Amino acid sequence: MRRISLKVLIAAAISVVSFLLTIAVSYVVGRDAVDRLELQIGQSLALLADEMQDKLDRAMFERLQSLDNMAALGKLLQKEDSPQALRASLERFQNAYSDYSWIGFADTQGKVLSATGGEFEGRNVKDQVWFKKGLDEAFVGDVKLPNAPKTSRIPHEGRGASDFIDLAVPVLDENGTVGVLGATLSADWAEEVRDTLLGSMKDSIPADVIVLNEEKQVLFGPDDLTGRTLDLRSVRAARPGKAGFAVERWPDGTSYVTGYSKSDGYRSYTGLNWTFLVRENQKLAFAPVYSLQKNILIWGGIFACLAAVLAWILASKLSQPLLQLADAAEELRRGQTIELPQVGGYEEARILSQSLRSLVKELDAQRASLATANQSLERQVRERTQRLAEQNIGLERAKAAAESATEAKSRFLAAASHDLRQPLHALTLFARALSRRVSGNEATALVAQMEEGLRGLKGMFDALLNVSRLDAKLIEPTKIPVSVSEVIERISVGSRVEAEQNGLKFLSRTRDWALETDAALLETIIRNLVSNALKFTKDGGVILAARIREGKRVIDVYDTGPGVSPDRREKIFEEFSRADQRAYGVNDGLGLGLSIARRYAELLDMKILVSSKPGSGSRFTIVLPQDAMLKHGRRLQPTQSSERGISGKRILVLDDDPLIVAALTRDLEDRGNVVFGYQSGADAETGLHNGLVIDAAVLDFDLCGSESGLEFIRRMTAKLNCDIPSVLLSGGTDSATLALLAKSGMPWLTKPADPELIAATLSVILKPQKISQSGIDLEIGADVNAG
Repeated sequence: MRRISLKVLIAAAISVVSFLLTIAVSYVVGRDAVDRLELQIGQSLALLADEMQDKLDRAMFERLQSLDNMAALGKLLQKEDSPQALRASLERFQNAYSDYSWIGFADTQGKVLSATGGEFEGRNVKDQVWFKKGLDEAFVGDVKLPNAPKTSRIPHEGRGASDFIDLAVPVLDENGTVGVLGATLSADWAEEVRDTLLGSMKDSIPADVIVLNEEKQVLFGPDDLTGRTLDLRSVRAARPGKAGFAVERWPDGTSYVTGYSKSDGYRSYTGLNWTFLVRENQKLAFAPVYSLQKNILIWGGIFACLAAVLAWILASKLSQPLLQLADAAEELRRGQTIELPQVGGYEEARILSQSLRSLVKELDAQRASLATANQSLERQVRERTQRLAEQNIGLERAKAAAESATEAKSRFLAAASHDLRQPLHALTLFARALSRRVSGNEATALVAQMEEGLRGLKGMFDALLNVSRLDAKLIEPTKIPVSVSEVIERISVGSRVEAEQNGLKFLSRTRDWALETDAALLETIIRNLVSNALKFTKDGGVILAARIREGKRVIDVYDTGPGVSPDRREKIFEEFSRADQRAYGVNDGLGLGLSIARRYAELLDMKILVSSKPGSGSRFTIVLPQDAMLKHGRRLQPTQSSERGISGKRILVLDDDPLIVAALTRDLEDRGNVVFGYQSGADAETGLHNGLVIDAAVLDFDLCGSESGLEFIRRMTAKLNCDIPSVLLSGGTDSATLALLAKSGMPWLTKPADPELIAATLSVILKPQKISQSGIDLEIGADVNAG
């Protein structure tokens, strides 16, 4: 964008201010002058109208006085016998007052005895208004319009075009009224009055004089208006003794400045209530106004142009010193060594010049100092760059070592997750078998304490492994469609057993919901919350329920435990954080369960909220992500506690660890079942091929060899052409393994698994239904994810 110079800005600013001031002054002065001139023109027309009505009223008064005088003369003449002598007297009077178009004398019977020119002599006018009114008093009639009734006019022929007003006075003698003297004024008289009134202005002011009677009919005026009725603002505003003006549009569509006045009489003459209008075309009347406005604009423009020229000269004067300094500064910017000029012209420019000269000197000094500092800085940069290069080499080595350690840690976690779970799982099974074989209070108590310790060891072992996997970022959610009802039912099976062992109640409520998430992580979150609730609840129970709250789908875990104080509701989610109260009858654990649950929830875009009242219990709420919800889910029928016991079943156990095969076989046989244990898939397949009849199977997922337990049972199902109710046990807890288990559609458990939970899961999937395939009877259970 092109920049505007200071000179142009100053000149433009002064010009604009001058132009605006010119406009403002011109408007104020012009508006005042125009208003005064318009008022002056209007008042002059109003004055003409008022003088016109006053002139006519005076003239009418004078004519009545002349008739009175003539009436006195008529009183003497009427005594003479000759009408010709009276006619001669009337004609002499008419010659003296040429304004009369006709004068006549009628006796009291209405007969015209004598008249000027002998007109209408001998006629009877007793029915005419002027005669009847004239018998009693002086009478002034109205204008004789062409459409007026003939009985209202003095009868004179051939003079209708010039008739204007009828007048009549009574003729009296010592005995009373002897007749009526009547006369008619001509319209020429009114024209003479108008011309006399306008005088020398007749040619300079092309004004029209209009006279209206009391009914607003035009008596006298332009031919196109004579006889018409006018309803104008000026006519409505006219009042006796009040003159004014108005600018209005007339019937011909033209705007006129109209002066108006109304007859108010003169002395004894009361007047006829006529309205007098004097109009002038608005354009012609206000021509001086328009001329004044034009002159104001022209002179205002001339003044603005002069102001612009002066502004340009002043701007040049003001900007010249600044331009000199700007040119010198530009040369300095280009690297030339020059000295700033010492400019004058006005004080501000001189001060600016001195300040810039001082600034340039300081900048030269700073430039030299910066050059020295720059050399030192370059040396320091080189030294630090060399040190950074050495540090980068060390960081690369440290990164390689960290990656190697992470890889080793991953290998350790994978090995620990499987290898350490195997003996712990076997030990758990043997402990349960031992609990069935000991007697006596002391031995039973020792075995129970051993089982409790194993459960605590399992919990701490799972927690440590999970935290390590989270810290190493080895857990990647594998999202699949998951049924909320199946997850809740699966967790409820084992939790109900644990609650009953501790003398607590456990209730669950499910919903037909499905969402896209990681099944294993969601189940771990809920299990940790339920396990924490059971651990710290001494009396009462725990409720696991899916609900809709405030438009959101949530999973609540209620307990009647000691509750959590407000200041600890966030601390309980920290790693290795333990509650103030000890767990009832169980190991306190490491304080990792809630921390793992929250970190898993964050991976799944979920939230865990806590609402608690100390001494009354707590509610932990899992808020499910609304955008992950699917249209519908699958819901299991609630399982009665009586269905959890199994006995009399034929169960296949397959695990590559002989210790686990022995322990699990012993536990299931103690429950009254027939167990067929195998350590390889080939041996189990041979047994089934040779006609082994089973009701269910418990298989290790991580079998030695190329085939997993899941692949084995699927192949056997396809080969035997029937469903085999199965439970998968896995020592591996990596994301890939858990994802395969979640997608399998079969119930699965992670090692070490509680023997009661294994039995309860088998109880859920075993529904009596005999199927015969190739001479083999198999009892098939339902497909239930109860892992």
